[in-house]
Amino acid sequence: MLKLKNCLITFILIVLVALITFISIGVLALNANKESVNVFFDEKQTFQTFGGFGASSAWNFRLLGRDFPEDVQDEVISLLYGENGLNLEIFRYNLGGGSAELENCQYEDDRRTESFFDASKFVDYSSFADEDNYDFSKDADYVSMMLKSFEIGNIKKLVIFCGSPHYLMTVNGEAYGDFAQQNNLKEEAYEAFSDYVLICSKHIKKLLDEKGFSDVKIYLSPVNEPQWDWGGEYKPQEGCHFDYVELAKFYDIFYKKLTNYNKNNNTNFVMDIYESGNCSLGISKAKNEKYLSEFAKYDFFKDIEALSYHSYGVNVSIAKKKNFQKYLELQRIDVKTTMSEYCVMKWGVDMTVDMGLYSSKVLLRDLAYGNVSEWSWWLGLAFGGYEDGLVYLDKNTHEIYMSYRYYMYKNIMDYIDVGDVRVKAEIYDPFYCGGLDTVAFKKQNGQLVIIVLNDSEYDRKLTYTNLTGYSRIKVISTSNAGKLVESSINFTNVLNSSAKSVSAYLFE
Repeated sequence: MLKLKNCLITFILIVLVALITFISIGVLALNANKESVNVFFDEKQTFQTFGGFGASSAWNFRLLGRDFPEDVQDEVISLLYGENGLNLEIFRYNLGGGSAELENCQYEDDRRTESFFDASKFVDYSSFADEDNYDFSKDADYVSMMLKSFEIGNIKKLVIFCGSPHYLMTVNGEAYGDFAQQNNLKEEAYEAFSDYVLICSKHIKKLLDEKGFSDVKIYLSPVNEPQWDWGGEYKPQEGCHFDYVELAKFYDIFYKKLTNYNKNNNTNFVMDIYESGNCSLGISKAKNEKYLSEFAKYDFFKDIEALSYHSYGVNVSIAKKKNFQKYLELQRIDVKTTMSEYCVMKWGVDMTVDMGLYSSKVLLRDLAYGNVSEWSWWLGLAFGGYEDGLVYLDKNTHEIYMSYRYYMYKNIMDYIDVGDVRVKAEIYDPFYCGGLDTVAFKKQNGQLVIIVLNDSEYDRKLTYTNLTGYSRIKVISTSNAGKLVESSINFTNVLNSSAKSVSAYLFE
């Protein structure tokens, strides 16, 4: 008994010493990081080629086109897609499930969707394959705002995505399940849903072609966050759950239909999967391993161009982003990854610099540790009340306003372009306690761009190894001291970063 007691005391002492040592090292590291930090830089070590920034136009663009004057429409769209705004390259169009037609729909007007399909012509599921059963004058307000965005902006990619199949194809006749995790799309309607997406997408392509945007790449994403419940008494928006076996079966049918459709209609639509709710692994409601394992049994998975996911629940976690990339590597899933939707899940609109920094940290860590080739925010336009917009619009006063998130995103998005290649810029901060994040990109013309986020209370110095040959650089910075403030500095191998700021450094 005495021997056991002595062993227990010895074990406790060892644990205490280890804990004190760990805390001491952490404190020393934090103090050491207060003023300066080393960054391992190597432009010969390259990673993803960037494909663009984007945002969803879901729901609110329909109201923008319906309820607001043209000058307000133009200003909102210019702030998102215009050259002097965020100049977003990716437009995400929400192809709705027709919930606006349902009398028992619980969604607010903001979240209802119109459908191109004429429900009065429905006989059976083959009806969805006949273009004569569609009324393409519907959803005109939303479509007009989409076309205006293309005319104002520099959009290179269109993603047509669905929250739910058309309500006529679902088990309960609604665009949201009756209970959590209900597979609401009828299996006998898999082909009909594919026809619906393809015919609607062909119409949208025709409109773009007529406006001179025939070179825009069009991606079709029929399923959104399949793992989540999307069912129950409270029905806030369109959504449809798919178990992994059912989703793989549907994707297989959709891929075959899409391949044939492209051949027969002179289209070049690309299948976009799988808009996972997040990239978490292990014991997680997302069940990413099960979904990806099931996909791998089908031919479509060998031909996908990219794998899309959302950063909900992952947020700023470096470990989760790294783990997902490592998992794909171990499973030999050799495709690009894209982050196609994110917002901060919080009520209210936070106008402070801290929310701007947090939002920007998610973006930079998705680039640096998630290795994503595209990045899209959730709502380009929001009406306030929730932390989900890039541009906010007051419905009553028509006032347009933006938070620090908008300006910090602009401070990043203005300087990372389609075709830029990320190069190694790794901060030596093993405890991640310094409050610094950075990414570096090399442009096609050879110009180097470095972005630094400083979330600490201190001004910092970043010393870059192997970064020589530059003398004068341009700096654009956003902080409490000012938004998008420009300056020029002399450079040896040290960059100065102000407390609570996001900065872009342009090396000629």
